[in-house]
Amino acid sequence: MTLKIRIATRKSELALRQVDIVKSYFGEYVETETIKVTASGDKILNKPLSDIGGKGLFIKELEYFILNGFADIAVHSMKDMETDIAKNTEISAVLPRGDRSDVLLGNYDSFDNLPDKAIVGTSSVRRAAFAKYYRPDLNIKFLRGNVETRIEKLNSGLYDAIILAKAGLDRLNINVGNIIPNEIIPPASSQGVIAIQSTTNRNNEYQKQLKMTLNKINDERAFFETLAERSLLKTLDGSCRSPISASAHFTDSKELILYGAIATLDGTKVIRSKIKGSIKDAIKLGKELGNKIKAQTNGDFFFK
Repeated sequence: MTLKIRIATRKSELALRQVDIVKSYFGEYVETETIKVTASGDKILNKPLSDIGGKGLFIKELEYFILNGFADIAVHSMKDMETDIAKNTEISAVLPRGDRSDVLLGNYDSFDNLPDKAIVGTSSVRRAAFAKYYRPDLNIKFLRGNVETRIEKLNSGLYDAIILAKAGLDRLNINVGNIIPNEIIPPASSQGVIAIQSTTNRNNEYQKQLKMTLNKINDERAFFETLAERSLLKTLDGSCRSPISASAHFTDSKELILYGAIATLDGTKVIRSKIKGSIKDAIKLGKELGNKIKAQTNGDFFFK
């Protein structure tokens, strides 16, 4: 029997490419329909996300579609999902993780080679804060829009360099820029992960079949990594207004090493720490590391 899945997604080229990737994991007995939604975060491009409600603006309309039966699942860049998602929904599956690095684009191959007071474009408070910590002289300038728009602005001379996610560039087959070492700008929680969100309040035969289908494509490694990372983020009250990094890695013995870092908004202070433990304790590890970092902030760091 064929299972039809209606997929809600943003309209950007990257979002649609991620839907194609999700579709490639479904078997021959799954039929799909793509429902393109204009998210609030895509409508307001002249202000930072931190000023207009946070990353959740990319998610809320898609959640509305699945909660009201207009779509069966929503596909997201998981790093755009706040730690509290809509009631009666869950992250049903995550796909194998892409590259979690950030990339520097422009005529300079590294932060060290950027000229004094170079103009660097980003919409991320995390990237801005950690970049300023490494290079206090940099002029961090607001930059929003889809990947193609941001690259056009760079090429027009508005910026000396811009910072983008490597995973997004890879998915769009754009092979430009140089990877920024994690020691300079550590990655965002869940960076490089595609997440599938569905409802939990419809206990019918279709939902059971859908859940089984999504369980089959869920990637265990990415699932436990992001559990730990999102737990750390939640413990630190993280949002797009907080310069926080969370990055978990599997060890050969199937343990997790979770790295965390937080910066002040102006990039003058950074705290870094790590923790190691069993994958079954992923959420607990995130809480423990978050509390450890929070205890060192002395009220100097910004939380929402």
